[in-house]
Amino acid sequence: MKNKNRAFSLIELSIVILIIGILIAGVTQGSRLVFASKLQTAQNVTQSSPVQSTKGLLLWLEPTKDGNVLDSSSVQNIDKGQVASWRDNNPQLTIPTSFTTTASSAVTYKAVSGINGLPSLVFTNANTGFLGTVISAPFSAYTVFAVVRSTDLTAANTVLFNGTTGTNGFGVAKATTGFTTLKVNGTVNTDAVSGNSTVVGVPEIISVTIAPNSLNGVAVATPAVKTYKNGKAGISATPAFMVTPTGNICVGNDVCGTATLPFVGEISEVILFDNVLSDTDRQAIEKYLSKKYAIAVTQ
Repeated sequence: MKNKNRAFSLIELSIVILIIGILIAGVTQGSRLVFASKLQTAQNVTQSSPVQSTKGLLLWLEPTKDGNVLDSSSVQNIDKGQVASWRDNNPQLTIPTSFTTTASSAVTYKAVSGINGLPSLVFTNANTGFLGTVISAPFSAYTVFAVVRSTDLTAANTVLFNGTTGTNGFGVAKATTGFTTLKVNGTVNTDAVSGNSTVVGVPEIISVTIAPNSLNGVAVATPAVKTYKNGKAGISATPAFMVTPTGNICVGNDVCGTATLPFVGEISEVILFDNVLSDTDRQAIEKYLSKKYAIAVTQ
């Protein structure tokens, strides 16, 4: 009578291990194909977006195009360590801006677990930020878009600041309450509209128009800023006239290289124009970001 409880032979174990290896390799390859397909779709959406053809584009940081996020020559479906720079994707500039991090700025790359399963840049609460050359004259009005996911609102989270905080320029941040905050010079204006506060861990599209000195190139008697979250209008405030920005522009902090008011969470895209876009143009760009990052917008 044969022993029904005999152990597997070495050949049988080898076959089992081989099958398991093949299954793992198949799953891994399948996930890579899924990511590659998703990434290609995002790149196509980016390429056909209205951003590149909208007048006055100053800055376009986005993470899906090969070479935009360094230190890597290509986008991969793996998380990386600290990244060295984030290249401007602006086709309207002959020499786009390159944003760099300091040695202490621990900005890292997240691939498949980023917003909508696309690459995102991860910012922590320790000296994070991308540093670039300040954007100033001859511009006196701006429109800012950002796709973000806050993970900690213990302190105010600065998405970007252009100029010298507290002295000149403008910035966009998330307040500790979760509402979008506008800073013109040192003046803070907070979007406290019901339904426009941030839920921690949930991605959102921020849109801000800033006309502290002029509107579409025409001087205004009353300065104005407006905010939108996922297309829903927030404040319409009247800040002080903006002093011409000097210093630097920082993405992910109000002062790069220090932990003053760093953004904590993920930033996937930042777009900046040198004018106040019309509602039609603003909504078209919000629609593009909505399609790319699967974030519903109200229009």
